[in-house]
Amino acid sequence: MTGGEPYAFLQNHDEEFLADLRTLLAQPSISATGEGIETCAAMVREYCLEYGFDDAEIVETPGRPAVIAHARGDVKLEAGAADADDSSADTDDSSADTDDSSADTDDGSAEGAKAADRPTILLYGHYDVQPADPDEWTSPPFEPTIREGPNGTDRIYARGAGDNKGQWFAHLCAIRALRETTGLPVDVVLLVEGEEESGSEHLEWLVRERRAELAADLAFVADGPIDASGRPHVLLGARGLLYVDLEATGANVDLHSGNFGGPVPSPTTALIEALASVRDADGRVTIEGFYDDVRPLSDRDREILEAIPVDEDDIKTELGLSGLATDPGEGYVERLLTRPNFNVAGFQAGYGGEGMKTVLPSRATAKVDFRLVADQDPDAVFDSFAAHLHERMPPGVDLEIDRVAAMAPQRTPADSPVVEPVVRAVTDGWEEPILKPALGGSVPTYVFADELGAPCVVVPYANADENNHAPDENIELSCFRAGCRTTAALLTEFGDVSLE
Repeated sequence: MTGGEPYAFLQNHDEEFLADLRTLLAQPSISATGEGIETCAAMVREYCLEYGFDDAEIVETPGRPAVIAHARGDVKLEAGAADADDSSADTDDSSADTDDSSADTDDGSAEGAKAADRPTILLYGHYDVQPADPDEWTSPPFEPTIREGPNGTDRIYARGAGDNKGQWFAHLCAIRALRETTGLPVDVVLLVEGEEESGSEHLEWLVRERRAELAADLAFVADGPIDASGRPHVLLGARGLLYVDLEATGANVDLHSGNFGGPVPSPTTALIEALASVRDADGRVTIEGFYDDVRPLSDRDREILEAIPVDEDDIKTELGLSGLATDPGEGYVERLLTRPNFNVAGFQAGYGGEGMKTVLPSRATAKVDFRLVADQDPDAVFDSFAAHLHERMPPGVDLEIDRVAAMAPQRTPADSPVVEPVVRAVTDGWEEPILKPALGGSVPTYVFADELGAPCVVVPYANADENNHAPDENIELSCFRAGCRTTAALLTEFGDVSLE
């Protein structure tokens, strides 16, 4: 697919699409507080129906509602053949494809048989957004404003513009462009959740409950920023996350370090030493069994890593660093994208004011996170980590360990048949992407892999400086338009691909 009618349709209806996107962005939908959530979910449903989906449903969860919408592929018959009758598809989903296939076969159409085998593409996004303080914004966060960005590009500034309304709304524009021109060559199911900014707490439950209707040959996620170079990414997965709170306690009050220091144990020192023991001098995690389940890199994985452009000197200069932490035999990209990591996110204990206070604190706390890689299990890592720390607590110091959040890692094999069609689609709709084995951060792609057995790829549609979660969040209009074209190209590509 190169240009053609769908791209022309997208260009001709650009002002209309941007107007609808701005209306969507003007609606608050803050999952942390619930502000505007119900109204926004209803708005998402209405836009799905308006933009060409056959049905759309607001699905209640134990938390915030989600929206699930379906667009059945348009069956295109040979010239002179009658249009396929899809009426049975709306009333009997379980037999729709079989009925259509047999009817078309009786009519002598080769296209009918293909319809029964057309792939299903699951598109995922989220309509909820982070809170926003209007005093920190150049223009109000829920009054979408188009203005020139720092690099001279026109952008929409609003909370949710890049994360994530502007990205999944591009899918709707692509569906409508295909429906209005060449036809939709695949079946599409769209899942837009309302809790991503609060940890996607009920996404796994939702996908499990609706597994049959969400079943797909590919899960496609448009979320996050493109590369800083301006090139798009194709990410084959994401690192997982384990976040843990720690509290070490000793005496029942803070004590004078001179009068009690020595015989009375220090929770601060105990916690520092225990955390220090989690990593060796090379930065490798020392917890027993930590690397046992790490999936080895294939030859294709290594080819992909070697092709990723990275300038370590530029990174050090930008961050004001004199050096980078490296593992023996592992480069920057490999360590960032395919290796697990342990990080101390915060530590508090004792006195931090001016001058001196000779205190032996009775309590010390820390927040730590692990970034995990395929096929590590957050549950197993938590158990091993807890055992490792407890073994290192001295008499007189008690340690409480609280598992705050966890997200499993996921990585689609580099030789999966979905990879090359995705790369071709991004190249057609945007430009040649940078292929990466995983995202360094964590997104809930594991849910689709584990619950649906579907390969999953992440292709961000927002600019590198989208300011997600920050004041003046935005999306470049050029990125939004490229995203619309990319989704149209993606759906067209998979209409011509055999995934057997």
